[in-house]
Amino acid sequence: MKQTQMWTYICVIFVTLLSQCSACRWLGRYRMVNADSLTLIEKMGGHPGTVKVRFPGHLYNLIGDAKVEDQVRFLVLNLDQIINLMDAKEHMNPEQWKLVEYFLKDLHRQSSELKECVAQYQKPSHMESYEKKITRHFRTLKKSLKKKKYSSHAWEQIRRAVKTHLQRMEIIANNANKSLARV
Repeated sequence: MKQTQMWTYICVIFVTLLSQCSACRWLGRYRMVNADSLTLIEKMGGHPGTVKVRFPGHLYNLIGDAKVEDQVRFLVLNLDQIINLMDAKEHMNPEQWKLVEYFLKDLHRQSSELKECVAQYQKPSHMESYEKKITRHFRTLKKSLKKKKYSSHAWEQIRRAVKTHLQRMEIIANNANKSLARV
């Protein structure tokens, strides 16, 4: 009887671990989908490499040393903030909007897949201070865009910031994926 219970417990633990791993398996494909997003942001216009933008690099450095669940939550938060920032159809020409629409679909896919991964974790951990700082950063970008009346130069700044975020987010996703692979 005890041996049967032991095997039952082992099976339950094994199934639980498998379900947790499969929920975040999508992190392995993040790089490919993110590459599509980066390609689209480059096609949107101009030369974003020549425009200077403030960037919260210290937050990315901080989150790089955090737990996997914090890293995944950070990715979701950034994706949602980028979606909010870029979703301004009324301020774009129709030709550009088509690319932005594809871009937003990519981001929505990434966000929804990562939200499934986040759903497996219990409660938010102690790293919630980054949420306020990232939200503030994107609010500043949005205000800058409005202040400059959605000019082409303002959009170049936004594209440059978004491109930098996507590149740094890819590093975070790769780190989180490697950490999950070790488990």
